[in-house]
Order: sequence, then C-alpha cells, then structure tokens
Amino acid sequence: MSLYGSGRSEGIAATLLIGALVVGVRLLAAVLDGAALCDGLTGVGLAAVGGMLCYRFLRAQGRSRFTGFLVGAGYGLSPWLLAMSAMPREQLAAALAPLALETTCRLDRPTTRATWLPWAPLCFALPFLGGGTLVALLTSLLVVAGLVRTVTCGDRDDERPPLHGLLLATFGAAAAAANLVWLDPLAHWLGPIAFVPPHAALTAHRVDEMGLDLAAMLRVPGPALAMFALLGLLRRQRHVDSPTWLGLALAGASPTLLSLWPALAQALPDFVTAPFVLTAAWWCVLLASAVLGAAGLDDFLDLPLRRRTALPWLLALVVLATPLLPTIGACDPTREWPVVSAMLGLALVLPTWRRLGILNFKNALATVALLALALPSLQIPPAAGTSPTAAPLAETRPPAAASADVPPWHYSGFGLAALLVAILGWSAMRRSWKASPAPRAAKAAIVKKARPSQRS
Repeated sequence: MSLYGSGRSEGIAATLLIGALVVGVRLLAAVLDGAALCDGLTGVGLAAVGGMLCYRFLRAQGRSRFTGFLVGAGYGLSPWLLAMSAMPREQLAAALAPLALETTCRLDRPTTRATWLPWAPLCFALPFLGGGTLVALLTSLLVVAGLVRTVTCGDRDDERPPLHGLLLATFGAAAAAANLVWLDPLAHWLGPIAFVPPHAALTAHRVDEMGLDLAAMLRVPGPALAMFALLGLLRRQRHVDSPTWLGLALAGASPTLLSLWPALAQALPDFVTAPFVLTAAWWCVLLASAVLGAAGLDDFLDLPLRRRTALPWLLALVVLATPLLPTIGACDPTREWPVVSAMLGLALVLPTWRRLGILNFKNALATVALLALALPSLQIPPAAGTSPTAAPLAETRPPAAASADVPPWHYSGFGLAALLVAILGWSAMRRSWKASPAPRAAKAAIVKKARPSQRS
C-alpha cells in the first residue's frame, strides 16, 4: 500500500490519492444534492490542492506517510475550507499556504537547504497569487518566524550559514508578492473581492439564520483532526511545540468569539471585527489542528504504551461530552449527527490497537477516519459560495484592472524573482559539482587495460 511504502513512487501515489479523494467526495455531495457536477468545481480543485500540499508540509515536518495522508485529507475536506469558495481569494491562499510552510521546513535542514533555496522566493510568494489576502499575510508571518528560528536556533551547518541566502530569498519573495498584489493577475477568474461573515462560512451545512454555535466551530478542523489533536495533548506532545500551535489556534478563533459579545465587540478595533478577518482567521485553527493532530497520531502509533491513562481519559471525555453536543452546543441538533458519530467511532476504535495488532489497527483507523472526514463535508452544498443565503451577506467591490492591460515593465517583480531563482539555482548546481568531482584515478583505472598476471 502507498500509505506504508518508503519510496518516492509511494509518496506520489499517496499525494494523488488525497486529491482524488477530495474530488470524489465533492462529486458524491453534488449527486446527493441533485446539483450539477460542475457546480463549485473551482473550489473543489483548490481544496484538493490544499490537501495535497498539506500532506507535503506534514512530511517535511517529519510526520509519517500514514499520518500525513489522513491529516492531509482532513485539511482538504475541512468544511470551512470547502465553504470558503464564497471567498475564492482566501481559499486560494489557504490552498497554497502549506507549500510556503513546507519550504520553510526544508530550509531549516542542511541536507535539503541547497535544493529548496533557489525555489524559496516563488514558493513564499505563491499565497499572494489571489491578491493581498489575510491568509497570505498570516502565512508570510509564519514564514518569517520560521526563517528567524532557522537563523537563530535551527539545524545550521558550519560550512554554509543560511543567513545570506535566506535574505536573498526573502527579498525576492517580497518583490514577487508585491507584484502579485499590485497586478492581481487572477482577477478575471476569482471575481470581485468578497467579504463574507463567519456565520455564512461556518454554518454552510444548515440554515444560517440560526446563528453560530459550538458545533459549527468544531467543524473547522473536523472531528477527526480534533480527536487526533486532543489525543496528542493528553499524551503531552513530543514532536511539536504545543503552546505555540495552541496559541495560533486561539488567535484564529478569538476575533469571532469576542465579537459574539456586543460589549467586547464595541471595544475591539474596526480591523479585528471586519467580516473578512473574522472568517479568514479560522485558517489558523485549521492549520494548528492539522499540525497537532498529525503529531499526536504519530506519537500514539510510535509508542502506544506511553501515557496509558490518555486513552481512558479521552474515551470518557468523548463518551460523556459528545452526546450532549447536539442539545447544548448546536442550534440545529438534527444536522450534527455526523460530528457526534465520527467522534464516538474514533474514540471507540483507538483502544483496539492491542487486540487488532498495529497493521490491522491502522487499516481500521484509516477506514473510520476517512468516514469521519467525508460525512461532515457531504453536508456542504456543492456551490456554497454562490448560494442565495450567502449572497446578501457578502460585501463586494470591483476587481482590479485586467493584467493584460498593463505595460510589460509592470512585471518587473516577477522578472527580478525569476532572475534571483536562476542565479541561486546555478550557484547551487556549481557547488554540488565541486563537492563531488569525478575521480580521475578511478576513471584511469577503468579505462586502462589491466595486464595479465605473470605466473612464476
């Protein structure tokens, strides 16, 4: 199976399988909804790309292929990411953001730095392909934080300090990103800039007039990622810095949570309470849940006997609290059965690892986890971004000028970034050639015909 192999072909197969899974689930949702198969096709494609790139980002962090596959599929099938087709620019940035974060992880390692450094400017600038979105800005902040960590306390080698190359890559990425924001080359395809409040994105699975509740917020990471992240926290994460990612998740949910209280909403700045900030900031929750969930599941699969009390506590917490979710934390209890059943199913299958054996347990866990990922996403309408209930809530403004109407010199940022990529790539190739020259003595020994041995 591609989930357990160790070669490059298995990794490519797992990546393509994530994209096919996301597209297949969304096509099934269109069939069940009675809509045309082409409805929301752009949003489905962006969600599939996001899941595939999230898998690569998790692999760059050191996660296993099995865990990366499940969490990458969870990222692509997140109901929030699917409903963000109402804001296609933010959805495009959320789909491309894992590539920039993967590049940051690759640059932190001396073994992969020379390969990824030439492509870093373009990878860092790609989230701005849809314009100056909030998700792209948050991604750039995470990239800068990762680069600072690489320079200060990362896995640096003494022979090639990364500071000079990282500064060049950052400069090229800033020039390319500014050029993308200025030109807005995808304005014709993405349409006008839409500002959708969080109620329209988080409650796309039901009638929006019922308001925002705890069950709708739980659908942002999904029940599977939430369960894996909770398991890792109960076992005290070893692979990632839990306080940092928990702080990122709290920062993403805070604007919406604070805006629910009128007294606090009036005291907040206008930028924090803007509709696009309240909606797009939930990407931080999705990203943090993916990182914590992948690390938590990998930790459990590596050492299931460590922190033995974590599984009983998790099972008791889920069994006692999950059935109360539709009655306490949901405005429409009849629409929340997929979340409840998914969390209960995952909680019941986790303790069976000893009886089934680790290989059979992985197969059972993958089956239950994929069902837990697919069921909530099937409730999202195929064309959630263009539904009549969400259209009156969106505030739009005219798109930017067409990129075909601007002079060629306006693409100077792209030209500068491409030139920098070419220079860095050529320098990396020359260093690799000098580091491993062809041994002349070995060549001479092969070419020269050996004389037959003389017997005495």
